Amino acid sequence: MDAIAYYRVSTTRQGQSGYGLEAQQLAVASLLQRLGHTLTAEFTEVESGRKSTRPELASALTAARKSGALLVVAKLDRLARDVELISSLVKEAERNGFGGLLFADFPDVDPTTPEGELFIHQMAAFAQFEARRISQRTKAGLAVAKSKGIKLGGSRGGQLAASQARKQQAIKDAERLRSILEGMAKSKETLQKMADALQSAGIKTSTGKSTWSPIQISRVLQRLGLK
Repeated sequence: MDAIAYYRVSTTRQGQSGYGLEAQQLAVASLLQRLGHTLTAEFTEVESGRKSTRPELASALTAARKSGALLVVAKLDRLARDVELISSLVKEAERNGFGGLLFADFPDVDPTTPEGELFIHQMAAFAQFEARRISQRTKAGLAVAKSKGIKLGGSRGGQLAASQARKQQAIKDAERLRSILEGMAKSKETLQKMADALQSAGIKTSTGKSTWSPIQISRVLQRLGLK
């Protein structure tokens, strides 16, 4: 069956560097090969998952509706971090608006079944909760900086604002690894084993490198409050 891939990265920097994009492409390609589907088109978006208005997603859906193809994503939260949007797409797939939805992180879940729909809705709710939690932490961090008299933007070419933005991005990047590292940290796995796990999963560092070092893992754990 024909399949149309949709990829999403959250920032222009990630889109330009390919950070996160290559891992999504590999996950989608692996799933389609296993299921015997044919990739006919790809759409890449640089936008927050909380925004429901996204031109590339709209184009991907239009193509899927026109050809009756499957819409495939690497991870549910790459499609959206919005319960309402995901729910509407599941309903449309049930009504044969297009071929269906495939999630590489949940390859055996069929959203058009009652059980699959329930599972996808639960995962969508968690993704939305995670997005809101990250947003709250970002706002709290900016409020603390403001209370300490740190000027965000302003003079010196916005250097302080840029620094704060980098810190907040580092926290967001760390949050994406929580599901992998949290259990390993609780099991007291070594930093090297955690680094090997990320490398085996095809997850790249924030600079686009494939190899993780124990020092990098230690920093991520600190940002996640796991160390």
